[in-house]
Amino acid sequence: MADDKQLDHLISVLYETVLDPGRWQEAVELCGYYMGGVEGQLGVIDKKRNAVIAYVISATTFSLQSAAEYANDYFPIDPRSSLWTGAVGEWRCCHHFYDQNFVDRNEFYQDFLIPVGVRYGILSIVEDNDDYVTTFASLRAMGQIPFDDANIMAAQRIGGHLQRALRLQKHTQNLQAKAELGARAIEALALSMLIVDGNGVILHLNAGAERLLNGRVSGLICKAGRLFTAHPFNKNKMATLVAGATGYPAVAGAMFLGGEENRQVFVTPLPAASPFAQDWQTPLALVLVMETGKNLSALQLQGTLYDLSPAELRVASALLLGKSPEEYAQQAGVSMATVRSQLRNLFCKTGTHRQSELVAVLSHVPPLQN
Repeated sequence: MADDKQLDHLISVLYETVLDPGRWQEAVELCGYYMGGVEGQLGVIDKKRNAVIAYVISATTFSLQSAAEYANDYFPIDPRSSLWTGAVGEWRCCHHFYDQNFVDRNEFYQDFLIPVGVRYGILSIVEDNDDYVTTFASLRAMGQIPFDDANIMAAQRIGGHLQRALRLQKHTQNLQAKAELGARAIEALALSMLIVDGNGVILHLNAGAERLLNGRVSGLICKAGRLFTAHPFNKNKMATLVAGATGYPAVAGAMFLGGEENRQVFVTPLPAASPFAQDWQTPLALVLVMETGKNLSALQLQGTLYDLSPAELRVASALLLGKSPEEYAQQAGVSMATVRSQLRNLFCKTGTHRQSELVAVLSHVPPLQN
């Protein structure tokens, strides 16, 4: 049985995979060793297609070529797949189900597993949902003894950490995807946006605000990293708005910049300025700049946020107008096969699964400049 130091190291590597997916091969190898094997394998199986969609091996006995052969050719005839029908975290030893007579006659064992040097395995489901199942196996080589109860206890000990690491990684990936979408939204917004502190020091700005500050007639300028109005008579107004948004109690306000391109400026407190803010937090203000009377369009933002092609945008626009895919295909003069393909792309890019979800997502996107 592995000692506590080995277990601590394994657990730390598992949780480090959440932020560094490149360490999964190391984690899989350590898990396999800890359970008493010479090889670790983590597989993600698509339930609908019954196909391996991701496969991580420690590559101790398996070669990368052998792993590819398993995923592409031998997985469909792997008898051990029947062991992946139990509860999550229920570890099973293959020799309890398949004796030597079975192994001697089975195509999978004789043509693949034994030739690559593997005989025994301890296996379990570590994650299960509607779309896929994630499995883990620790394997022993030819000539070694079968796994025993002590190995099952070791697998149970580390199995919970393996499950949590997978859940955390999925959650982190979802958060990263949302953060990326939010960042793209900020860059694509029709409103130029800046975040400033109580002294007007610019801490962040999007592309629209950067273009404004680089222009000559925007009404706003940046000096030594601070935000000012270009016209002196607006200077005190801007300072008052920023002070109000970063003061206590925090208040929002607005002003007109005037000039050749008439713009409105809205200054509102960020959550850090709320009464519940901690003492160490610096109150910040969000500054939004908008051209008066500017016509805004949501479709441009949708295309920017989700990287939609012009054809996909046309389908999205039709759906938002209440048209069915069939109606759009007929009016646009394209085949239903083409529209279905574009719909699949829309589902994939927006993270939706059906038409109603897609329309709901696209209906709640903020507007963009024409």
